[in-house]
Amino acid sequence: MNRTSPAASTESASAQERRIAFESLRERTDELELIISGISLLALLALPGWLFDQWVRLELHAEGQRHLLLSLGFQLASGLSMTMAGAFLLHLAVRAYWVGLIGLKAAFPAGIRWDAIRSIGPITRDYHRRTVVDLDSAIDAADRAASIVFALVSLVALSVFWIGGLLALMTLLAIGVSTLFGAPLEPSAKVGAMAFGVLFVFIVLPQLLLDNAWLSRRLQQPAPDWRRRFVELLVRLQSVVIPQRLVLPVQLSLESNLPRWIFTLMFLLLVGGSALLGRAQETAAREFALVSSYAYFGDADADEGLRSAHYENLRGTHDALARVPLIPADMIADGHLRLFLPYLPDRDNASLRARCGPAEGQAQRRACLAGLWQVEIDAKPVDLGDFLPAERRDLGQRGLQGYLSLAGFAPGRHELRVRWNGEPAPAAGSGAKTPGYRIPFWFSPPYQQDLAPAAP
Repeated sequence: MNRTSPAASTESASAQERRIAFESLRERTDELELIISGISLLALLALPGWLFDQWVRLELHAEGQRHLLLSLGFQLASGLSMTMAGAFLLHLAVRAYWVGLIGLKAAFPAGIRWDAIRSIGPITRDYHRRTVVDLDSAIDAADRAASIVFALVSLVALSVFWIGGLLALMTLLAIGVSTLFGAPLEPSAKVGAMAFGVLFVFIVLPQLLLDNAWLSRRLQQPAPDWRRRFVELLVRLQSVVIPQRLVLPVQLSLESNLPRWIFTLMFLLLVGGSALLGRAQETAAREFALVSSYAYFGDADADEGLRSAHYENLRGTHDALARVPLIPADMIADGHLRLFLPYLPDRDNASLRARCGPAEGQAQRRACLAGLWQVEIDAKPVDLGDFLPAERRDLGQRGLQGYLSLAGFAPGRHELRVRWNGEPAPAAGSGAKTPGYRIPFWFSPPYQQDLAPAAP
């Protein structure tokens, strides 16, 4: 006798209809995954380079909190782009393997015919027969792996975007408070970290301590009403900061169906890797070569030689982050040497404020900028009083520019030394080198007789 109630039968029929509906949707999601992964991969491979170019162009003009916001946005966006590109590439590889398995299943419905294999011996064949899965199991496993990777990519992207948005919002609030009340909030790099620390200590940590499986097992009793209400309040506060309606369906589904700690480890590695990859891209851009064997020509040797970053005609895209004094070329054939001294707000403003204060007059501001530098040619000091403020749109920089007379200089090799006074000079007798820039150049005037002799 069937004792199933009508309500239960209706619920079972409804669940069956939903299952069939999801199965019919599943027949189309594989194609959508492949389309989304392919298009996204092409876009994401080009995005880090474009983001780097925009960051190099913009961060040059900012200081403090604004510089932090630009650098943070670049690192998160670029790192997330590389992480997602790698994940989508993995997804495409798994889906390609899955498609190949389905093709084999269609061509050979019987799967592996162990008795027909002659390339291996009976012991090896018996071992593989016990350990190698059949085509149906391999198809199902590849399908599950591709779906997990695709869902995990969406979860990581949403999490990193949300974290970056919160950090940007906190930094913007810090900038607004600093501007409104005239109170510098330095060091600005700690604003976002301090805000996240406050959120963790006062909202996340109490919820983790008051509502955990270990505590529930130890107490062996229902939680008191005050603890339940307090934990639910903390969870509601977390939902204001974190989009739980978007994150939790994916997170909890993956976490409850994957082996213990696998989801947490994968998620933390992807999120942490996204943050580190952007920083690694910036670090790599500053290095001459990531993998090198220059045993007899290190960075110290390059400092005593010739660096292309100092010569406008030799600079390339790899020198974009080298904001250093510039001369036109390593070979000078004119009577004057043009020297450009860059003004970098994030580096120079703190020193200028300490040296000059407000500096309301134009002449005073120019004198303050000139005071940042010391210039010598062949160990002879150069007066910077005639240097002019220059806006070099070809370089995307502002700074001081002067024209040093080469009258009386003999043809051949000469050395220009430039020191930034914002760096402390080494103590006398310490043996340390004076920090600065060394720029060799070769003077080769085409009409030496046209140059006036040096003044006695």
